[in-house]
This record gives sequence, structure tokens and C-alpha cells, in this order.
Amino acid sequence: RVTVGDGWWRWNNNFGYTLAVWGELRLLYDDGSEETLSTDESWEVGLGPVLRTDLQKGEVYDARVKPHGWQKAALCTEHTEGERIENQSVPVREKERFVGKPFRDSVGNLVIDFGQNLAGYVHMTLRGTKSGQTVHLRHGEGLDKDGRFSTANCDGGRAEFQKITYICKGAEVEEYTPHFAVFGFRYALVEGILSGDADFEAIAVYSDMGETGDFRCSNPLINKLVENARWSQKGNFLDVPVDCPTRERNAWTGDAMIFCRTAAYFMDVRQFFKKWLVDQTIEQYASGKVGITFPSTSSVHNPEELKAVQAKDPAMALAGPTGDGNIGEDSVGWGDSAVWIPYQMVLMYGDAEFLEEHYETAKKWVEFSLGCMKEQNPMYADKPWYKNGDGDYIYDTRFHYGEWNEPLPPAPEVVALFAKGGTAADYVSHMAKYGKPEVATAYTKRSCDNLAHMARILGKIEDAEHYAALAEKIQAAYDKYLIGNDGTIQPGHQAAYIRALALELVSEAKKPLVIAQLKKELEAADYHLNTGFLSTVYLLPTLCDNGLVDEAFRILEQTTAPGWLHPITLGATTMLENWNGMDVFRDSFNHYSFGAVCQFLFEYAAGIRPSFGAPGFREFELRPVLGGSLTWAEGSYKTQYGTIESRWERDGKHFVYTCSVPAGTIAHLILPTSCTKTLNAGNYRFEGELHG
Repeated sequence: RVTVGDGWWRWNNNFGYTLAVWGELRLLYDDGSEETLSTDESWEVGLGPVLRTDLQKGEVYDARVKPHGWQKAALCTEHTEGERIENQSVPVREKERFVGKPFRDSVGNLVIDFGQNLAGYVHMTLRGTKSGQTVHLRHGEGLDKDGRFSTANCDGGRAEFQKITYICKGAEVEEYTPHFAVFGFRYALVEGILSGDADFEAIAVYSDMGETGDFRCSNPLINKLVENARWSQKGNFLDVPVDCPTRERNAWTGDAMIFCRTAAYFMDVRQFFKKWLVDQTIEQYASGKVGITFPSTSSVHNPEELKAVQAKDPAMALAGPTGDGNIGEDSVGWGDSAVWIPYQMVLMYGDAEFLEEHYETAKKWVEFSLGCMKEQNPMYADKPWYKNGDGDYIYDTRFHYGEWNEPLPPAPEVVALFAKGGTAADYVSHMAKYGKPEVATAYTKRSCDNLAHMARILGKIEDAEHYAALAEKIQAAYDKYLIGNDGTIQPGHQAAYIRALALELVSEAKKPLVIAQLKKELEAADYHLNTGFLSTVYLLPTLCDNGLVDEAFRILEQTTAPGWLHPITLGATTMLENWNGMDVFRDSFNHYSFGAVCQFLFEYAAGIRPSFGAPGFREFELRPVLGGSLTWAEGSYKTQYGTIESRWERDGKHFVYTCSVPAGTIAHLILPTSCTKTLNAGNYRFEGELHG
């Protein structure tokens, strides 16, 4: 017997309307014979106790109902014309379990606290129920500022949201676990039963990826940051890398691009991203444009649904399957995932298949971006890049998300737009009108660099030389037109300076000036970050690489907002979407992207660094950076060759370092004591005195 319910196929963004099942069961007998049972017209279909189900809204289950109404199954022909490919997904499985602790919130509601924000569902055991008794569970991430259970931070105003309705059959003991709904939650509000008559256990579910790395240090708040980032990965890597397990559940390309390298340190994501990149390749637009989410929610697959969307909001009408995406599908930093993710997977795993299978997807995206670069924006008609004939190397058109969630006040013109009654569609149109030349040009240059390297690895020498030359021209234009002679780029925005340094957009002549401007920005922000989605991952490494180690660790260890440790002081168990999300009770409390700071912890604080010279950690650096209050730090990473271990501790100027190098690998050791060595497989210990 198979139970079928709504899922990705028939949900808020419909790919189709008909529920169907397609599969086969292969039986292997003890005598070596095999039998295959396939779904066909000999099957029967009926109704059961699952009355309604939705991935996000929840489930209604009537335990009194037994399967009934059996009749011959009909053959479904909806959307059967496409090419079928083998399922490459990593299985989603039940993992950790958390026993709930009941309490009353500030208004007397019975609430269960599971102690951990997670993606999953609740298994409940009910005692002494009556037939028809109805039990409701509502799932949420937090308590509001008044101490009351609420989903207002993440429900997007939806009336139906993350709710289970269970109608009892009446028994001494009843047990129930949802069949199709998965929620993001730490708390569950319970109605219809007393706390003493029930037990509740939260079950975390996520793609079954083995854990590969860990980091610990002398600062317990940083250790909790690592734990929170890992839990946000678990809570959002469910078959595809969704942004959050609550409000949207969209597999945003930008979020995954930012976090993919960190994800590989925490868990074995090789097959997970192989599968998702296939989704991306399949759904890439003919123009080369790459969608902002996969599965695509901007290219609705059902024509009827497309018409309904267009009728409701013509200004934001979404494209059909043969269309060219909506206005947001142009965004650099999101579409660049087609280049960056396979590039990073090669670095972490040494698996050239990522390039072989997705090089053309990456190339089509880069060519699309280069084509957009050649468009002229009348808003910048008087800019010198047009007057000097360099307009083809400054990308100043189209809509770009840019430094999303930059913790800064909105621009005055945006405030004025909404003050006049402007809508979200008006905002998008406004942003598209002005473009983001500092962001779009930078990431197109980076993708040209990456694509050139990918082409060289694959032996595509002509492509390699072509894209390397383009990257040089874009860099020269960026340095000439977007970086002032005094090193200024965008005053008030750390991201502008971090981006320019990290992506090597600055000439050697201007580099000291840009660093000086960056130092002013850090001081003005009282050594708090103000970078957004795209640049935050680069912030601390770039500071260290440019001689600002003390500043990097000072920002890392800030406990006031905006900063990574502030939510931890408020009890966060996952990464937040916004730096002040728990202060004002807004937005997702489980958003993994800012957890990309853990890449810095593995590669700088612990010093375990991969190398493109011998990818997959066949060769790597051990190069720890000391700073802040840390008196010791240790990291480990399980590679295909074995586990790399790196640990240091300091007592004043005295420094002790130990490491483990797996068989078949070579480590290049660079210590702050000026000790440099090349290490073959083995365990090592070094002692020395720190300089300075």
C-alpha cells in the first residue's frame, strides 16, 4: 500500500494538479530469483485518514477513518512527455530526536520547547483520548517580545501555517507522526489535550549526508556559532538547499553559492550538490539566464497556474517554461552559482565531473552576463566609461539583489518610494533602473576568472585565454571607473571595499588606499560588520589577508548587533536571516547563509586550507592565524584520504601546534613562529615562540 499526498509537485507553486504515483518494487528472493511490481492500471486507489496535506500549511488526519472507496486507478498523462532521468537525490531521513518540555507562555498557552530549532515534525503519543477529540499542534521558531508563542516572524501573514490537526479515534494510547509535512520550529503550541496526557518528541529530518568536519576553540560563543551553523545546514538541506524551512522554502541559488564551501566542511555534500546542479542545468533558460531558485518558482511549469498569476499581478507576471524568467532572474551573485558551486566542489573534492557536466551551463551564464554588460543604461549616459568606450566592461543594467540584508538604513530614494505608496514591484523596477554596477561588474569578473580556470582544467585552452583576457579588461575598467583615486568606492559600505579586495579588482597602486578607506569604515562602525549576503563570507579572510588580523577577530567576537555572536547571547540555536531578528522578532530564525563565516574558522583559525594545485586535499596548507581572545583552537576535516587534524594553543608567547596528515597527502605548514615545512603523512608536534 502506498499513501500519496501533496509535495513539491502540487504546492504553492504548482508544477501540476494531479496526484499520481509512479514506481516499482523489486523483490529479491532467497533462491536468487527476482520479481518486479510496477505501478499500472491493475492498482486500485481509495481514500484514507489523511484528509489534507501540504508541505507548509500542515496536515489534517482523522484516525477514525479507514481506507475506503477502492476503485481502479486511472492512468495519468499530465507532464509525461519530458525525459526521465535517474533519481540522484541523497535520501532524506529521520535523524536526531528531541524530547519536548511543556510550559505555559505569557498568555497561558500550552507550549512544548524542544530546545533546538530544526526542520522536521513532531511524533506525539496521546493517552486516554475520546473518539472525535481534536488535537492541534502549531509549530514556530520562537516566542515574541512579550513571551508569547508566535509564528509572526516567519509566516508571511499566512492564516494556515505549520499546523497539524489530529482527530482521535479514541483509545488508551494513540501515536501519530505527520506523513508529508515538514516544519521549521523549536516550539509547538498544543491545543485539545492536557500536558499530562501526552508526550511530544521532535524528529529532525534532512538529507542523509555524513558529517565531515568540526571546529572548537577557547571561546564558547564561537563554538556555539559553529553548532548553530551546522544545524542551519541540517535544517535547510532537504533534498535541495532551501533558504529557510518556514516562510519560503525556496532553493535560492545565491544562498547556496555563498555557503557551499562551508557546507563541505560540515558534511559530505558532493552528491547533494551534484543532484542540485543537474536541476540547475535542466532549468537554465535558453538565453543562458540562470534562475534564482531550483526547482524554479519563477518559471511556473503549469500553464494554467501561469495565467492565474498573471491575472493577479501583471506587473510581476512570471514566465512560462519556454520564457525567460522574471525580472529577478538577471541577478549576478545568484546566477553565478552556475559557475561558483561546481568550481568549489572541484576544490573540495577533486572531482572533475562537476566541471565536465556543468561547464556549458556555466559558460552560457557568463555569456548572458557579458551580453548584459554591453547594454547601455541611460541613467549613466554621462559616465566616463561610456565616453571612453569602456561601457562593455561595466555592468550597469538589470536588477540585482546585491548585498541583500546589508544591516544599513535603506537609501533615501527607497524610503521615498514606499512613502508614496510604492509596491514591491515598484521597488524591483526602481532597482532595475539603476542597476548595481559595483556588484554586477565585480561578480562577472569573478565568474570570468573561474570559467577561465575551469576551461584550463578541462583542456579548453582557447576558452581559458578568452575569459582570462575578459577578466583582465573588466578588472581594469572597475579599477579605473569605480574606485576613486583616493581609494573610495561606496562610503558607508564595508562590502564595497571587501568585494574589491577579495575579488582582486584593485590595482596595486590603489590597494593601500582602498585598505585605508576600509579601516575608516570599520572604525566608523565601531568594529561591527555591515556587509550583506554576498560579501560577508569574504569579510574576515580579506581583513586577515590584508594585514587587519586584529580587526577581523574583533568583529568576529562582537556580542552586540550586528554580529554573529549577538543572537547566541539571546538563545539562538541556528543562524538568523537578519542580524537583529530576535531583538525585534522578525524574519527567519533558521537561515544558513551567514553561517559561511565558519569557512574562516576552518581555514584561518584552524588553518586547514585546500589548494587548487592539488584539489580534494591531496595537497593542502596548514596555516593557522591567531587573534582575538583565543588561546587555543582546533579543527578537523575528513577527506577522501583520511582526517586532517590541526590544533594550536598559546600561553603568552609560547606556542604549541599539533597536526595529523592523512596517508597519500602532503601538507604545507606555515606557522606564526616562522616555521615552514612540507609534511608527508603522519602526526606532528611543534613548539616555538611567537614574534611581535
